[in-house]
Formats: sequence, structure tokens, C-alpha cells
Amino acid sequence: MFNRFKKAVVVLAALAILPAVANAQTSRIGGMAVPGDYVKDWSGIYTYVSEVGNVGNLVYGELGHVVSPGFTTPVDRGVGAVLGNLWDGRYGTWAIHMREVSPALGQGIRFSNFSDASSNPGQFGFDPNFNGTEAFDVQWGRKFGTTSFGVRLNKSYGQFEGDLFTLGGGATTNLEFDVDNAGDPNFFRNVFGLGAGVGFDMGPNSNLQVSGLWQSRTFEVSDSTGVTNYENDGSTTYQLAARWMWQWQPNVLVVPVIKIYNFDLSTKGALLTTETNTLSGWSAGLAGNWVLGSNDLFVLGATFASNKVEQESGIFDAGFGSGADPGTIQETIYPQVFAALETHVNNWLTLRFGANKGVFRAVEVDDSATPANYTVHNSPFSMALGAGVKVGNLQLDGVLNDNFAHNGLFFFSGVSQEAVASRITATYAF
Repeated sequence: MFNRFKKAVVVLAALAILPAVANAQTSRIGGMAVPGDYVKDWSGIYTYVSEVGNVGNLVYGELGHVVSPGFTTPVDRGVGAVLGNLWDGRYGTWAIHMREVSPALGQGIRFSNFSDASSNPGQFGFDPNFNGTEAFDVQWGRKFGTTSFGVRLNKSYGQFEGDLFTLGGGATTNLEFDVDNAGDPNFFRNVFGLGAGVGFDMGPNSNLQVSGLWQSRTFEVSDSTGVTNYENDGSTTYQLAARWMWQWQPNVLVVPVIKIYNFDLSTKGALLTTETNTLSGWSAGLAGNWVLGSNDLFVLGATFASNKVEQESGIFDAGFGSGADPGTIQETIYPQVFAALETHVNNWLTLRFGANKGVFRAVEVDDSATPANYTVHNSPFSMALGAGVKVGNLQLDGVLNDNFAHNGLFFFSGVSQEAVASRITATYAF
């Protein structure tokens, strides 16, 4: 028993560190279960593009997300760097991201401990697209006096084109989407994205950040006979975001945030039949970041949100046994409350936990196919645990398995065969 206890201490020591806030990463946010917009962290550069010029120099590795027990290789891995010292910084800061999966809109990863990495609250506050053929994602930023400016360019593209005569066809087929994944290509669209952001230092204790992300998401299924044709009838996806970081007191940072987002999933068939499908929403909230003691952190906040599905294809299911039918789904959260704690056990060991709770949540469904109308009220709850380790200049963060505090690892508890961490990220700052 004592040997098992010693092994448990070793495991925690090997998995638990909160690096300095400026050098944290996506797994830090995941281990706190709070929207990343409300916490000062370098991973905010994916939404607030102007911040790329304020990060410094670092190399990071997204070591992946373990989907479930039995998966031998994690998914959603990547390596990237933020380089502010190229050409001695004369031409700004450059960021390069290499991933196996295109990230969710405004995020650095595709999956998280809550299935989808989107920071938008609610069941329908997610990014519905998946593309495993990201070509590139680059960012540039620079600070001009009290103003910071940044831009982002990314592309994900998959295509199959060929003669399917050997398959009994005879027609030339053209597929333009992530062809390595089966399913409706409407959810596996190619992506071309642009982003821009600006930040203003409004005084010694205040900074305003405004950002816009725009993406063209397209797909096409066609052949030379003209019989088969299925493509997007709408391609525009966008997100507008703004946050204000106000150092109200020496130990209190206040962060109000507002975001608007839209995904167009409309389609067009062979007979020019069109079906309009959109997923849109907004969120607005306020959070406080309290420094406790010398360097611990407590986050408490609330955000109001609304997500709306308008669909003619019946591509989204509200749950509750209703099925995916044409109509509308309106989700309202008023509000979602979130809280998290990070505490430094020593100079290399930090533990964290957090949760979010939809205090009042309503899902109103107008099913035009049945027809049926109903409203469901509930209060969903999510919680996460996080830990990490610092080895020299290399910092590791992990989102721990929910059962870790009770079961630990299989090799010393004999209980759980699940991965100790669902996601791990490494960062080397220099």
C-alpha cells in the first residue's frame, strides 16, 4: 500500500505544474473548465489575433486528445511556434502552426475534455465542421506604441478526382472536402480563413482587444455526367469578439467579453434544390481573476448566451428523443456560471480544478416535420481537473481523467485502465 502511495505521488509530480500564466497553454484552460476568453493565457491568440505580438518566443506541442480507452494513438496533435526574435524583431512576431486536424473556430485545437474545443457556451455553441487535412495556419503581429495589430491566414483542403470506370462507373468524379472521413460532406468542408485583430493599451491598467475571424467553408460532390451534384449553397463562417482586461485592483483582473458567431451549412442539390441551414449565436459575460497569496489564481464569472439552429435539412438533433428534423432550435443560457482554482503546491507543482453550470437553460424546439413544439428547462454541469510538470524550460500541462482523484493509474490502483490525462500540451519558452 505504501509503495502505491509513493507511485501516486510520483505520477502527480510528473503531471502537475501550472507554468507562468504567459506561458500556459490550451490544456491549462481545459483543466479549469472555464471559457478561455476570460483568462489571460497565450492560447488566446487564436481568437484575439493582435495578442500574437505580445507572447514572446515559444515552441509548443499539442500531444493529443485521448478519445476513449483503447485508442493507441491520440488525435488532434500538432506542433507550432511563436517567434518574436526573427530578424531581431524588426518585422514583427510570426506564429506557425502545424496540425493533423483543423481547429475549431477561434481555437487552437479541435477536441477538448468537453468533446469540442469551442469556448462558446451551450450544447449548440460548437463548431460543426471537421477537416483532417489542414495545409497551413500562420499568424503575424506587431506592436506600434500603445497599439497591437495581428493577422491570421489558414487553409484546410482535401480533394479526390478520378475516373471510377474500374468501379463500374465511367464518369469522372470530383470530391472536394475531407475525403478521408465518411459521412455527410456538409460537415467535412474545406476551409479558407482570414483573421485580423487590434489591441489598445488604454492606460497602465487597461487593455482592449477586438478581433474578427472570417472563413469560407466549401464542399462539392460532382461527376462528369451531371447526374450527381451536391455542394454548399452558403460558405460564410465568422466570429466577432471583444474583451477588455482591466486591472481593477493589484490582485484583481476584471474581464468583460462579448462574442458573435455564425456558421452557414446551406446546401444545393443536383436539381438546384436548396436547403438553408444556419447555426448562429452570441455570448456576453464578465469574470474576475483574483490572485491569492503570492501566485495562486481564483476565477469566478458568468456569461449569458444564445444559440439558434435554423434548418431545412434536419441536420442537428436537439436530443430529448425528438430526432433531427427541419425546424428551429433555440438554446438560451441565463447565465452560465463558472469558477476555477489554480494553486501552486511548490515551485514546480501546480494543481487546478474548475466547473461551469448553466443556472437557467432553456431549449425550445419547433419541429416543422412532425409537427411538434416543446421547451426543455435544465441546468447542465461540467467539471474538470488539471495538473502538469515543469522540467527545465519544458512545461507540460494535462487535463486529468475525471476519475483520477479516486482511482489513479491502473498500475498502482488496479482500478482504472483509462488514460491518466485526456489531453496533454508541452510548451518551451525562450
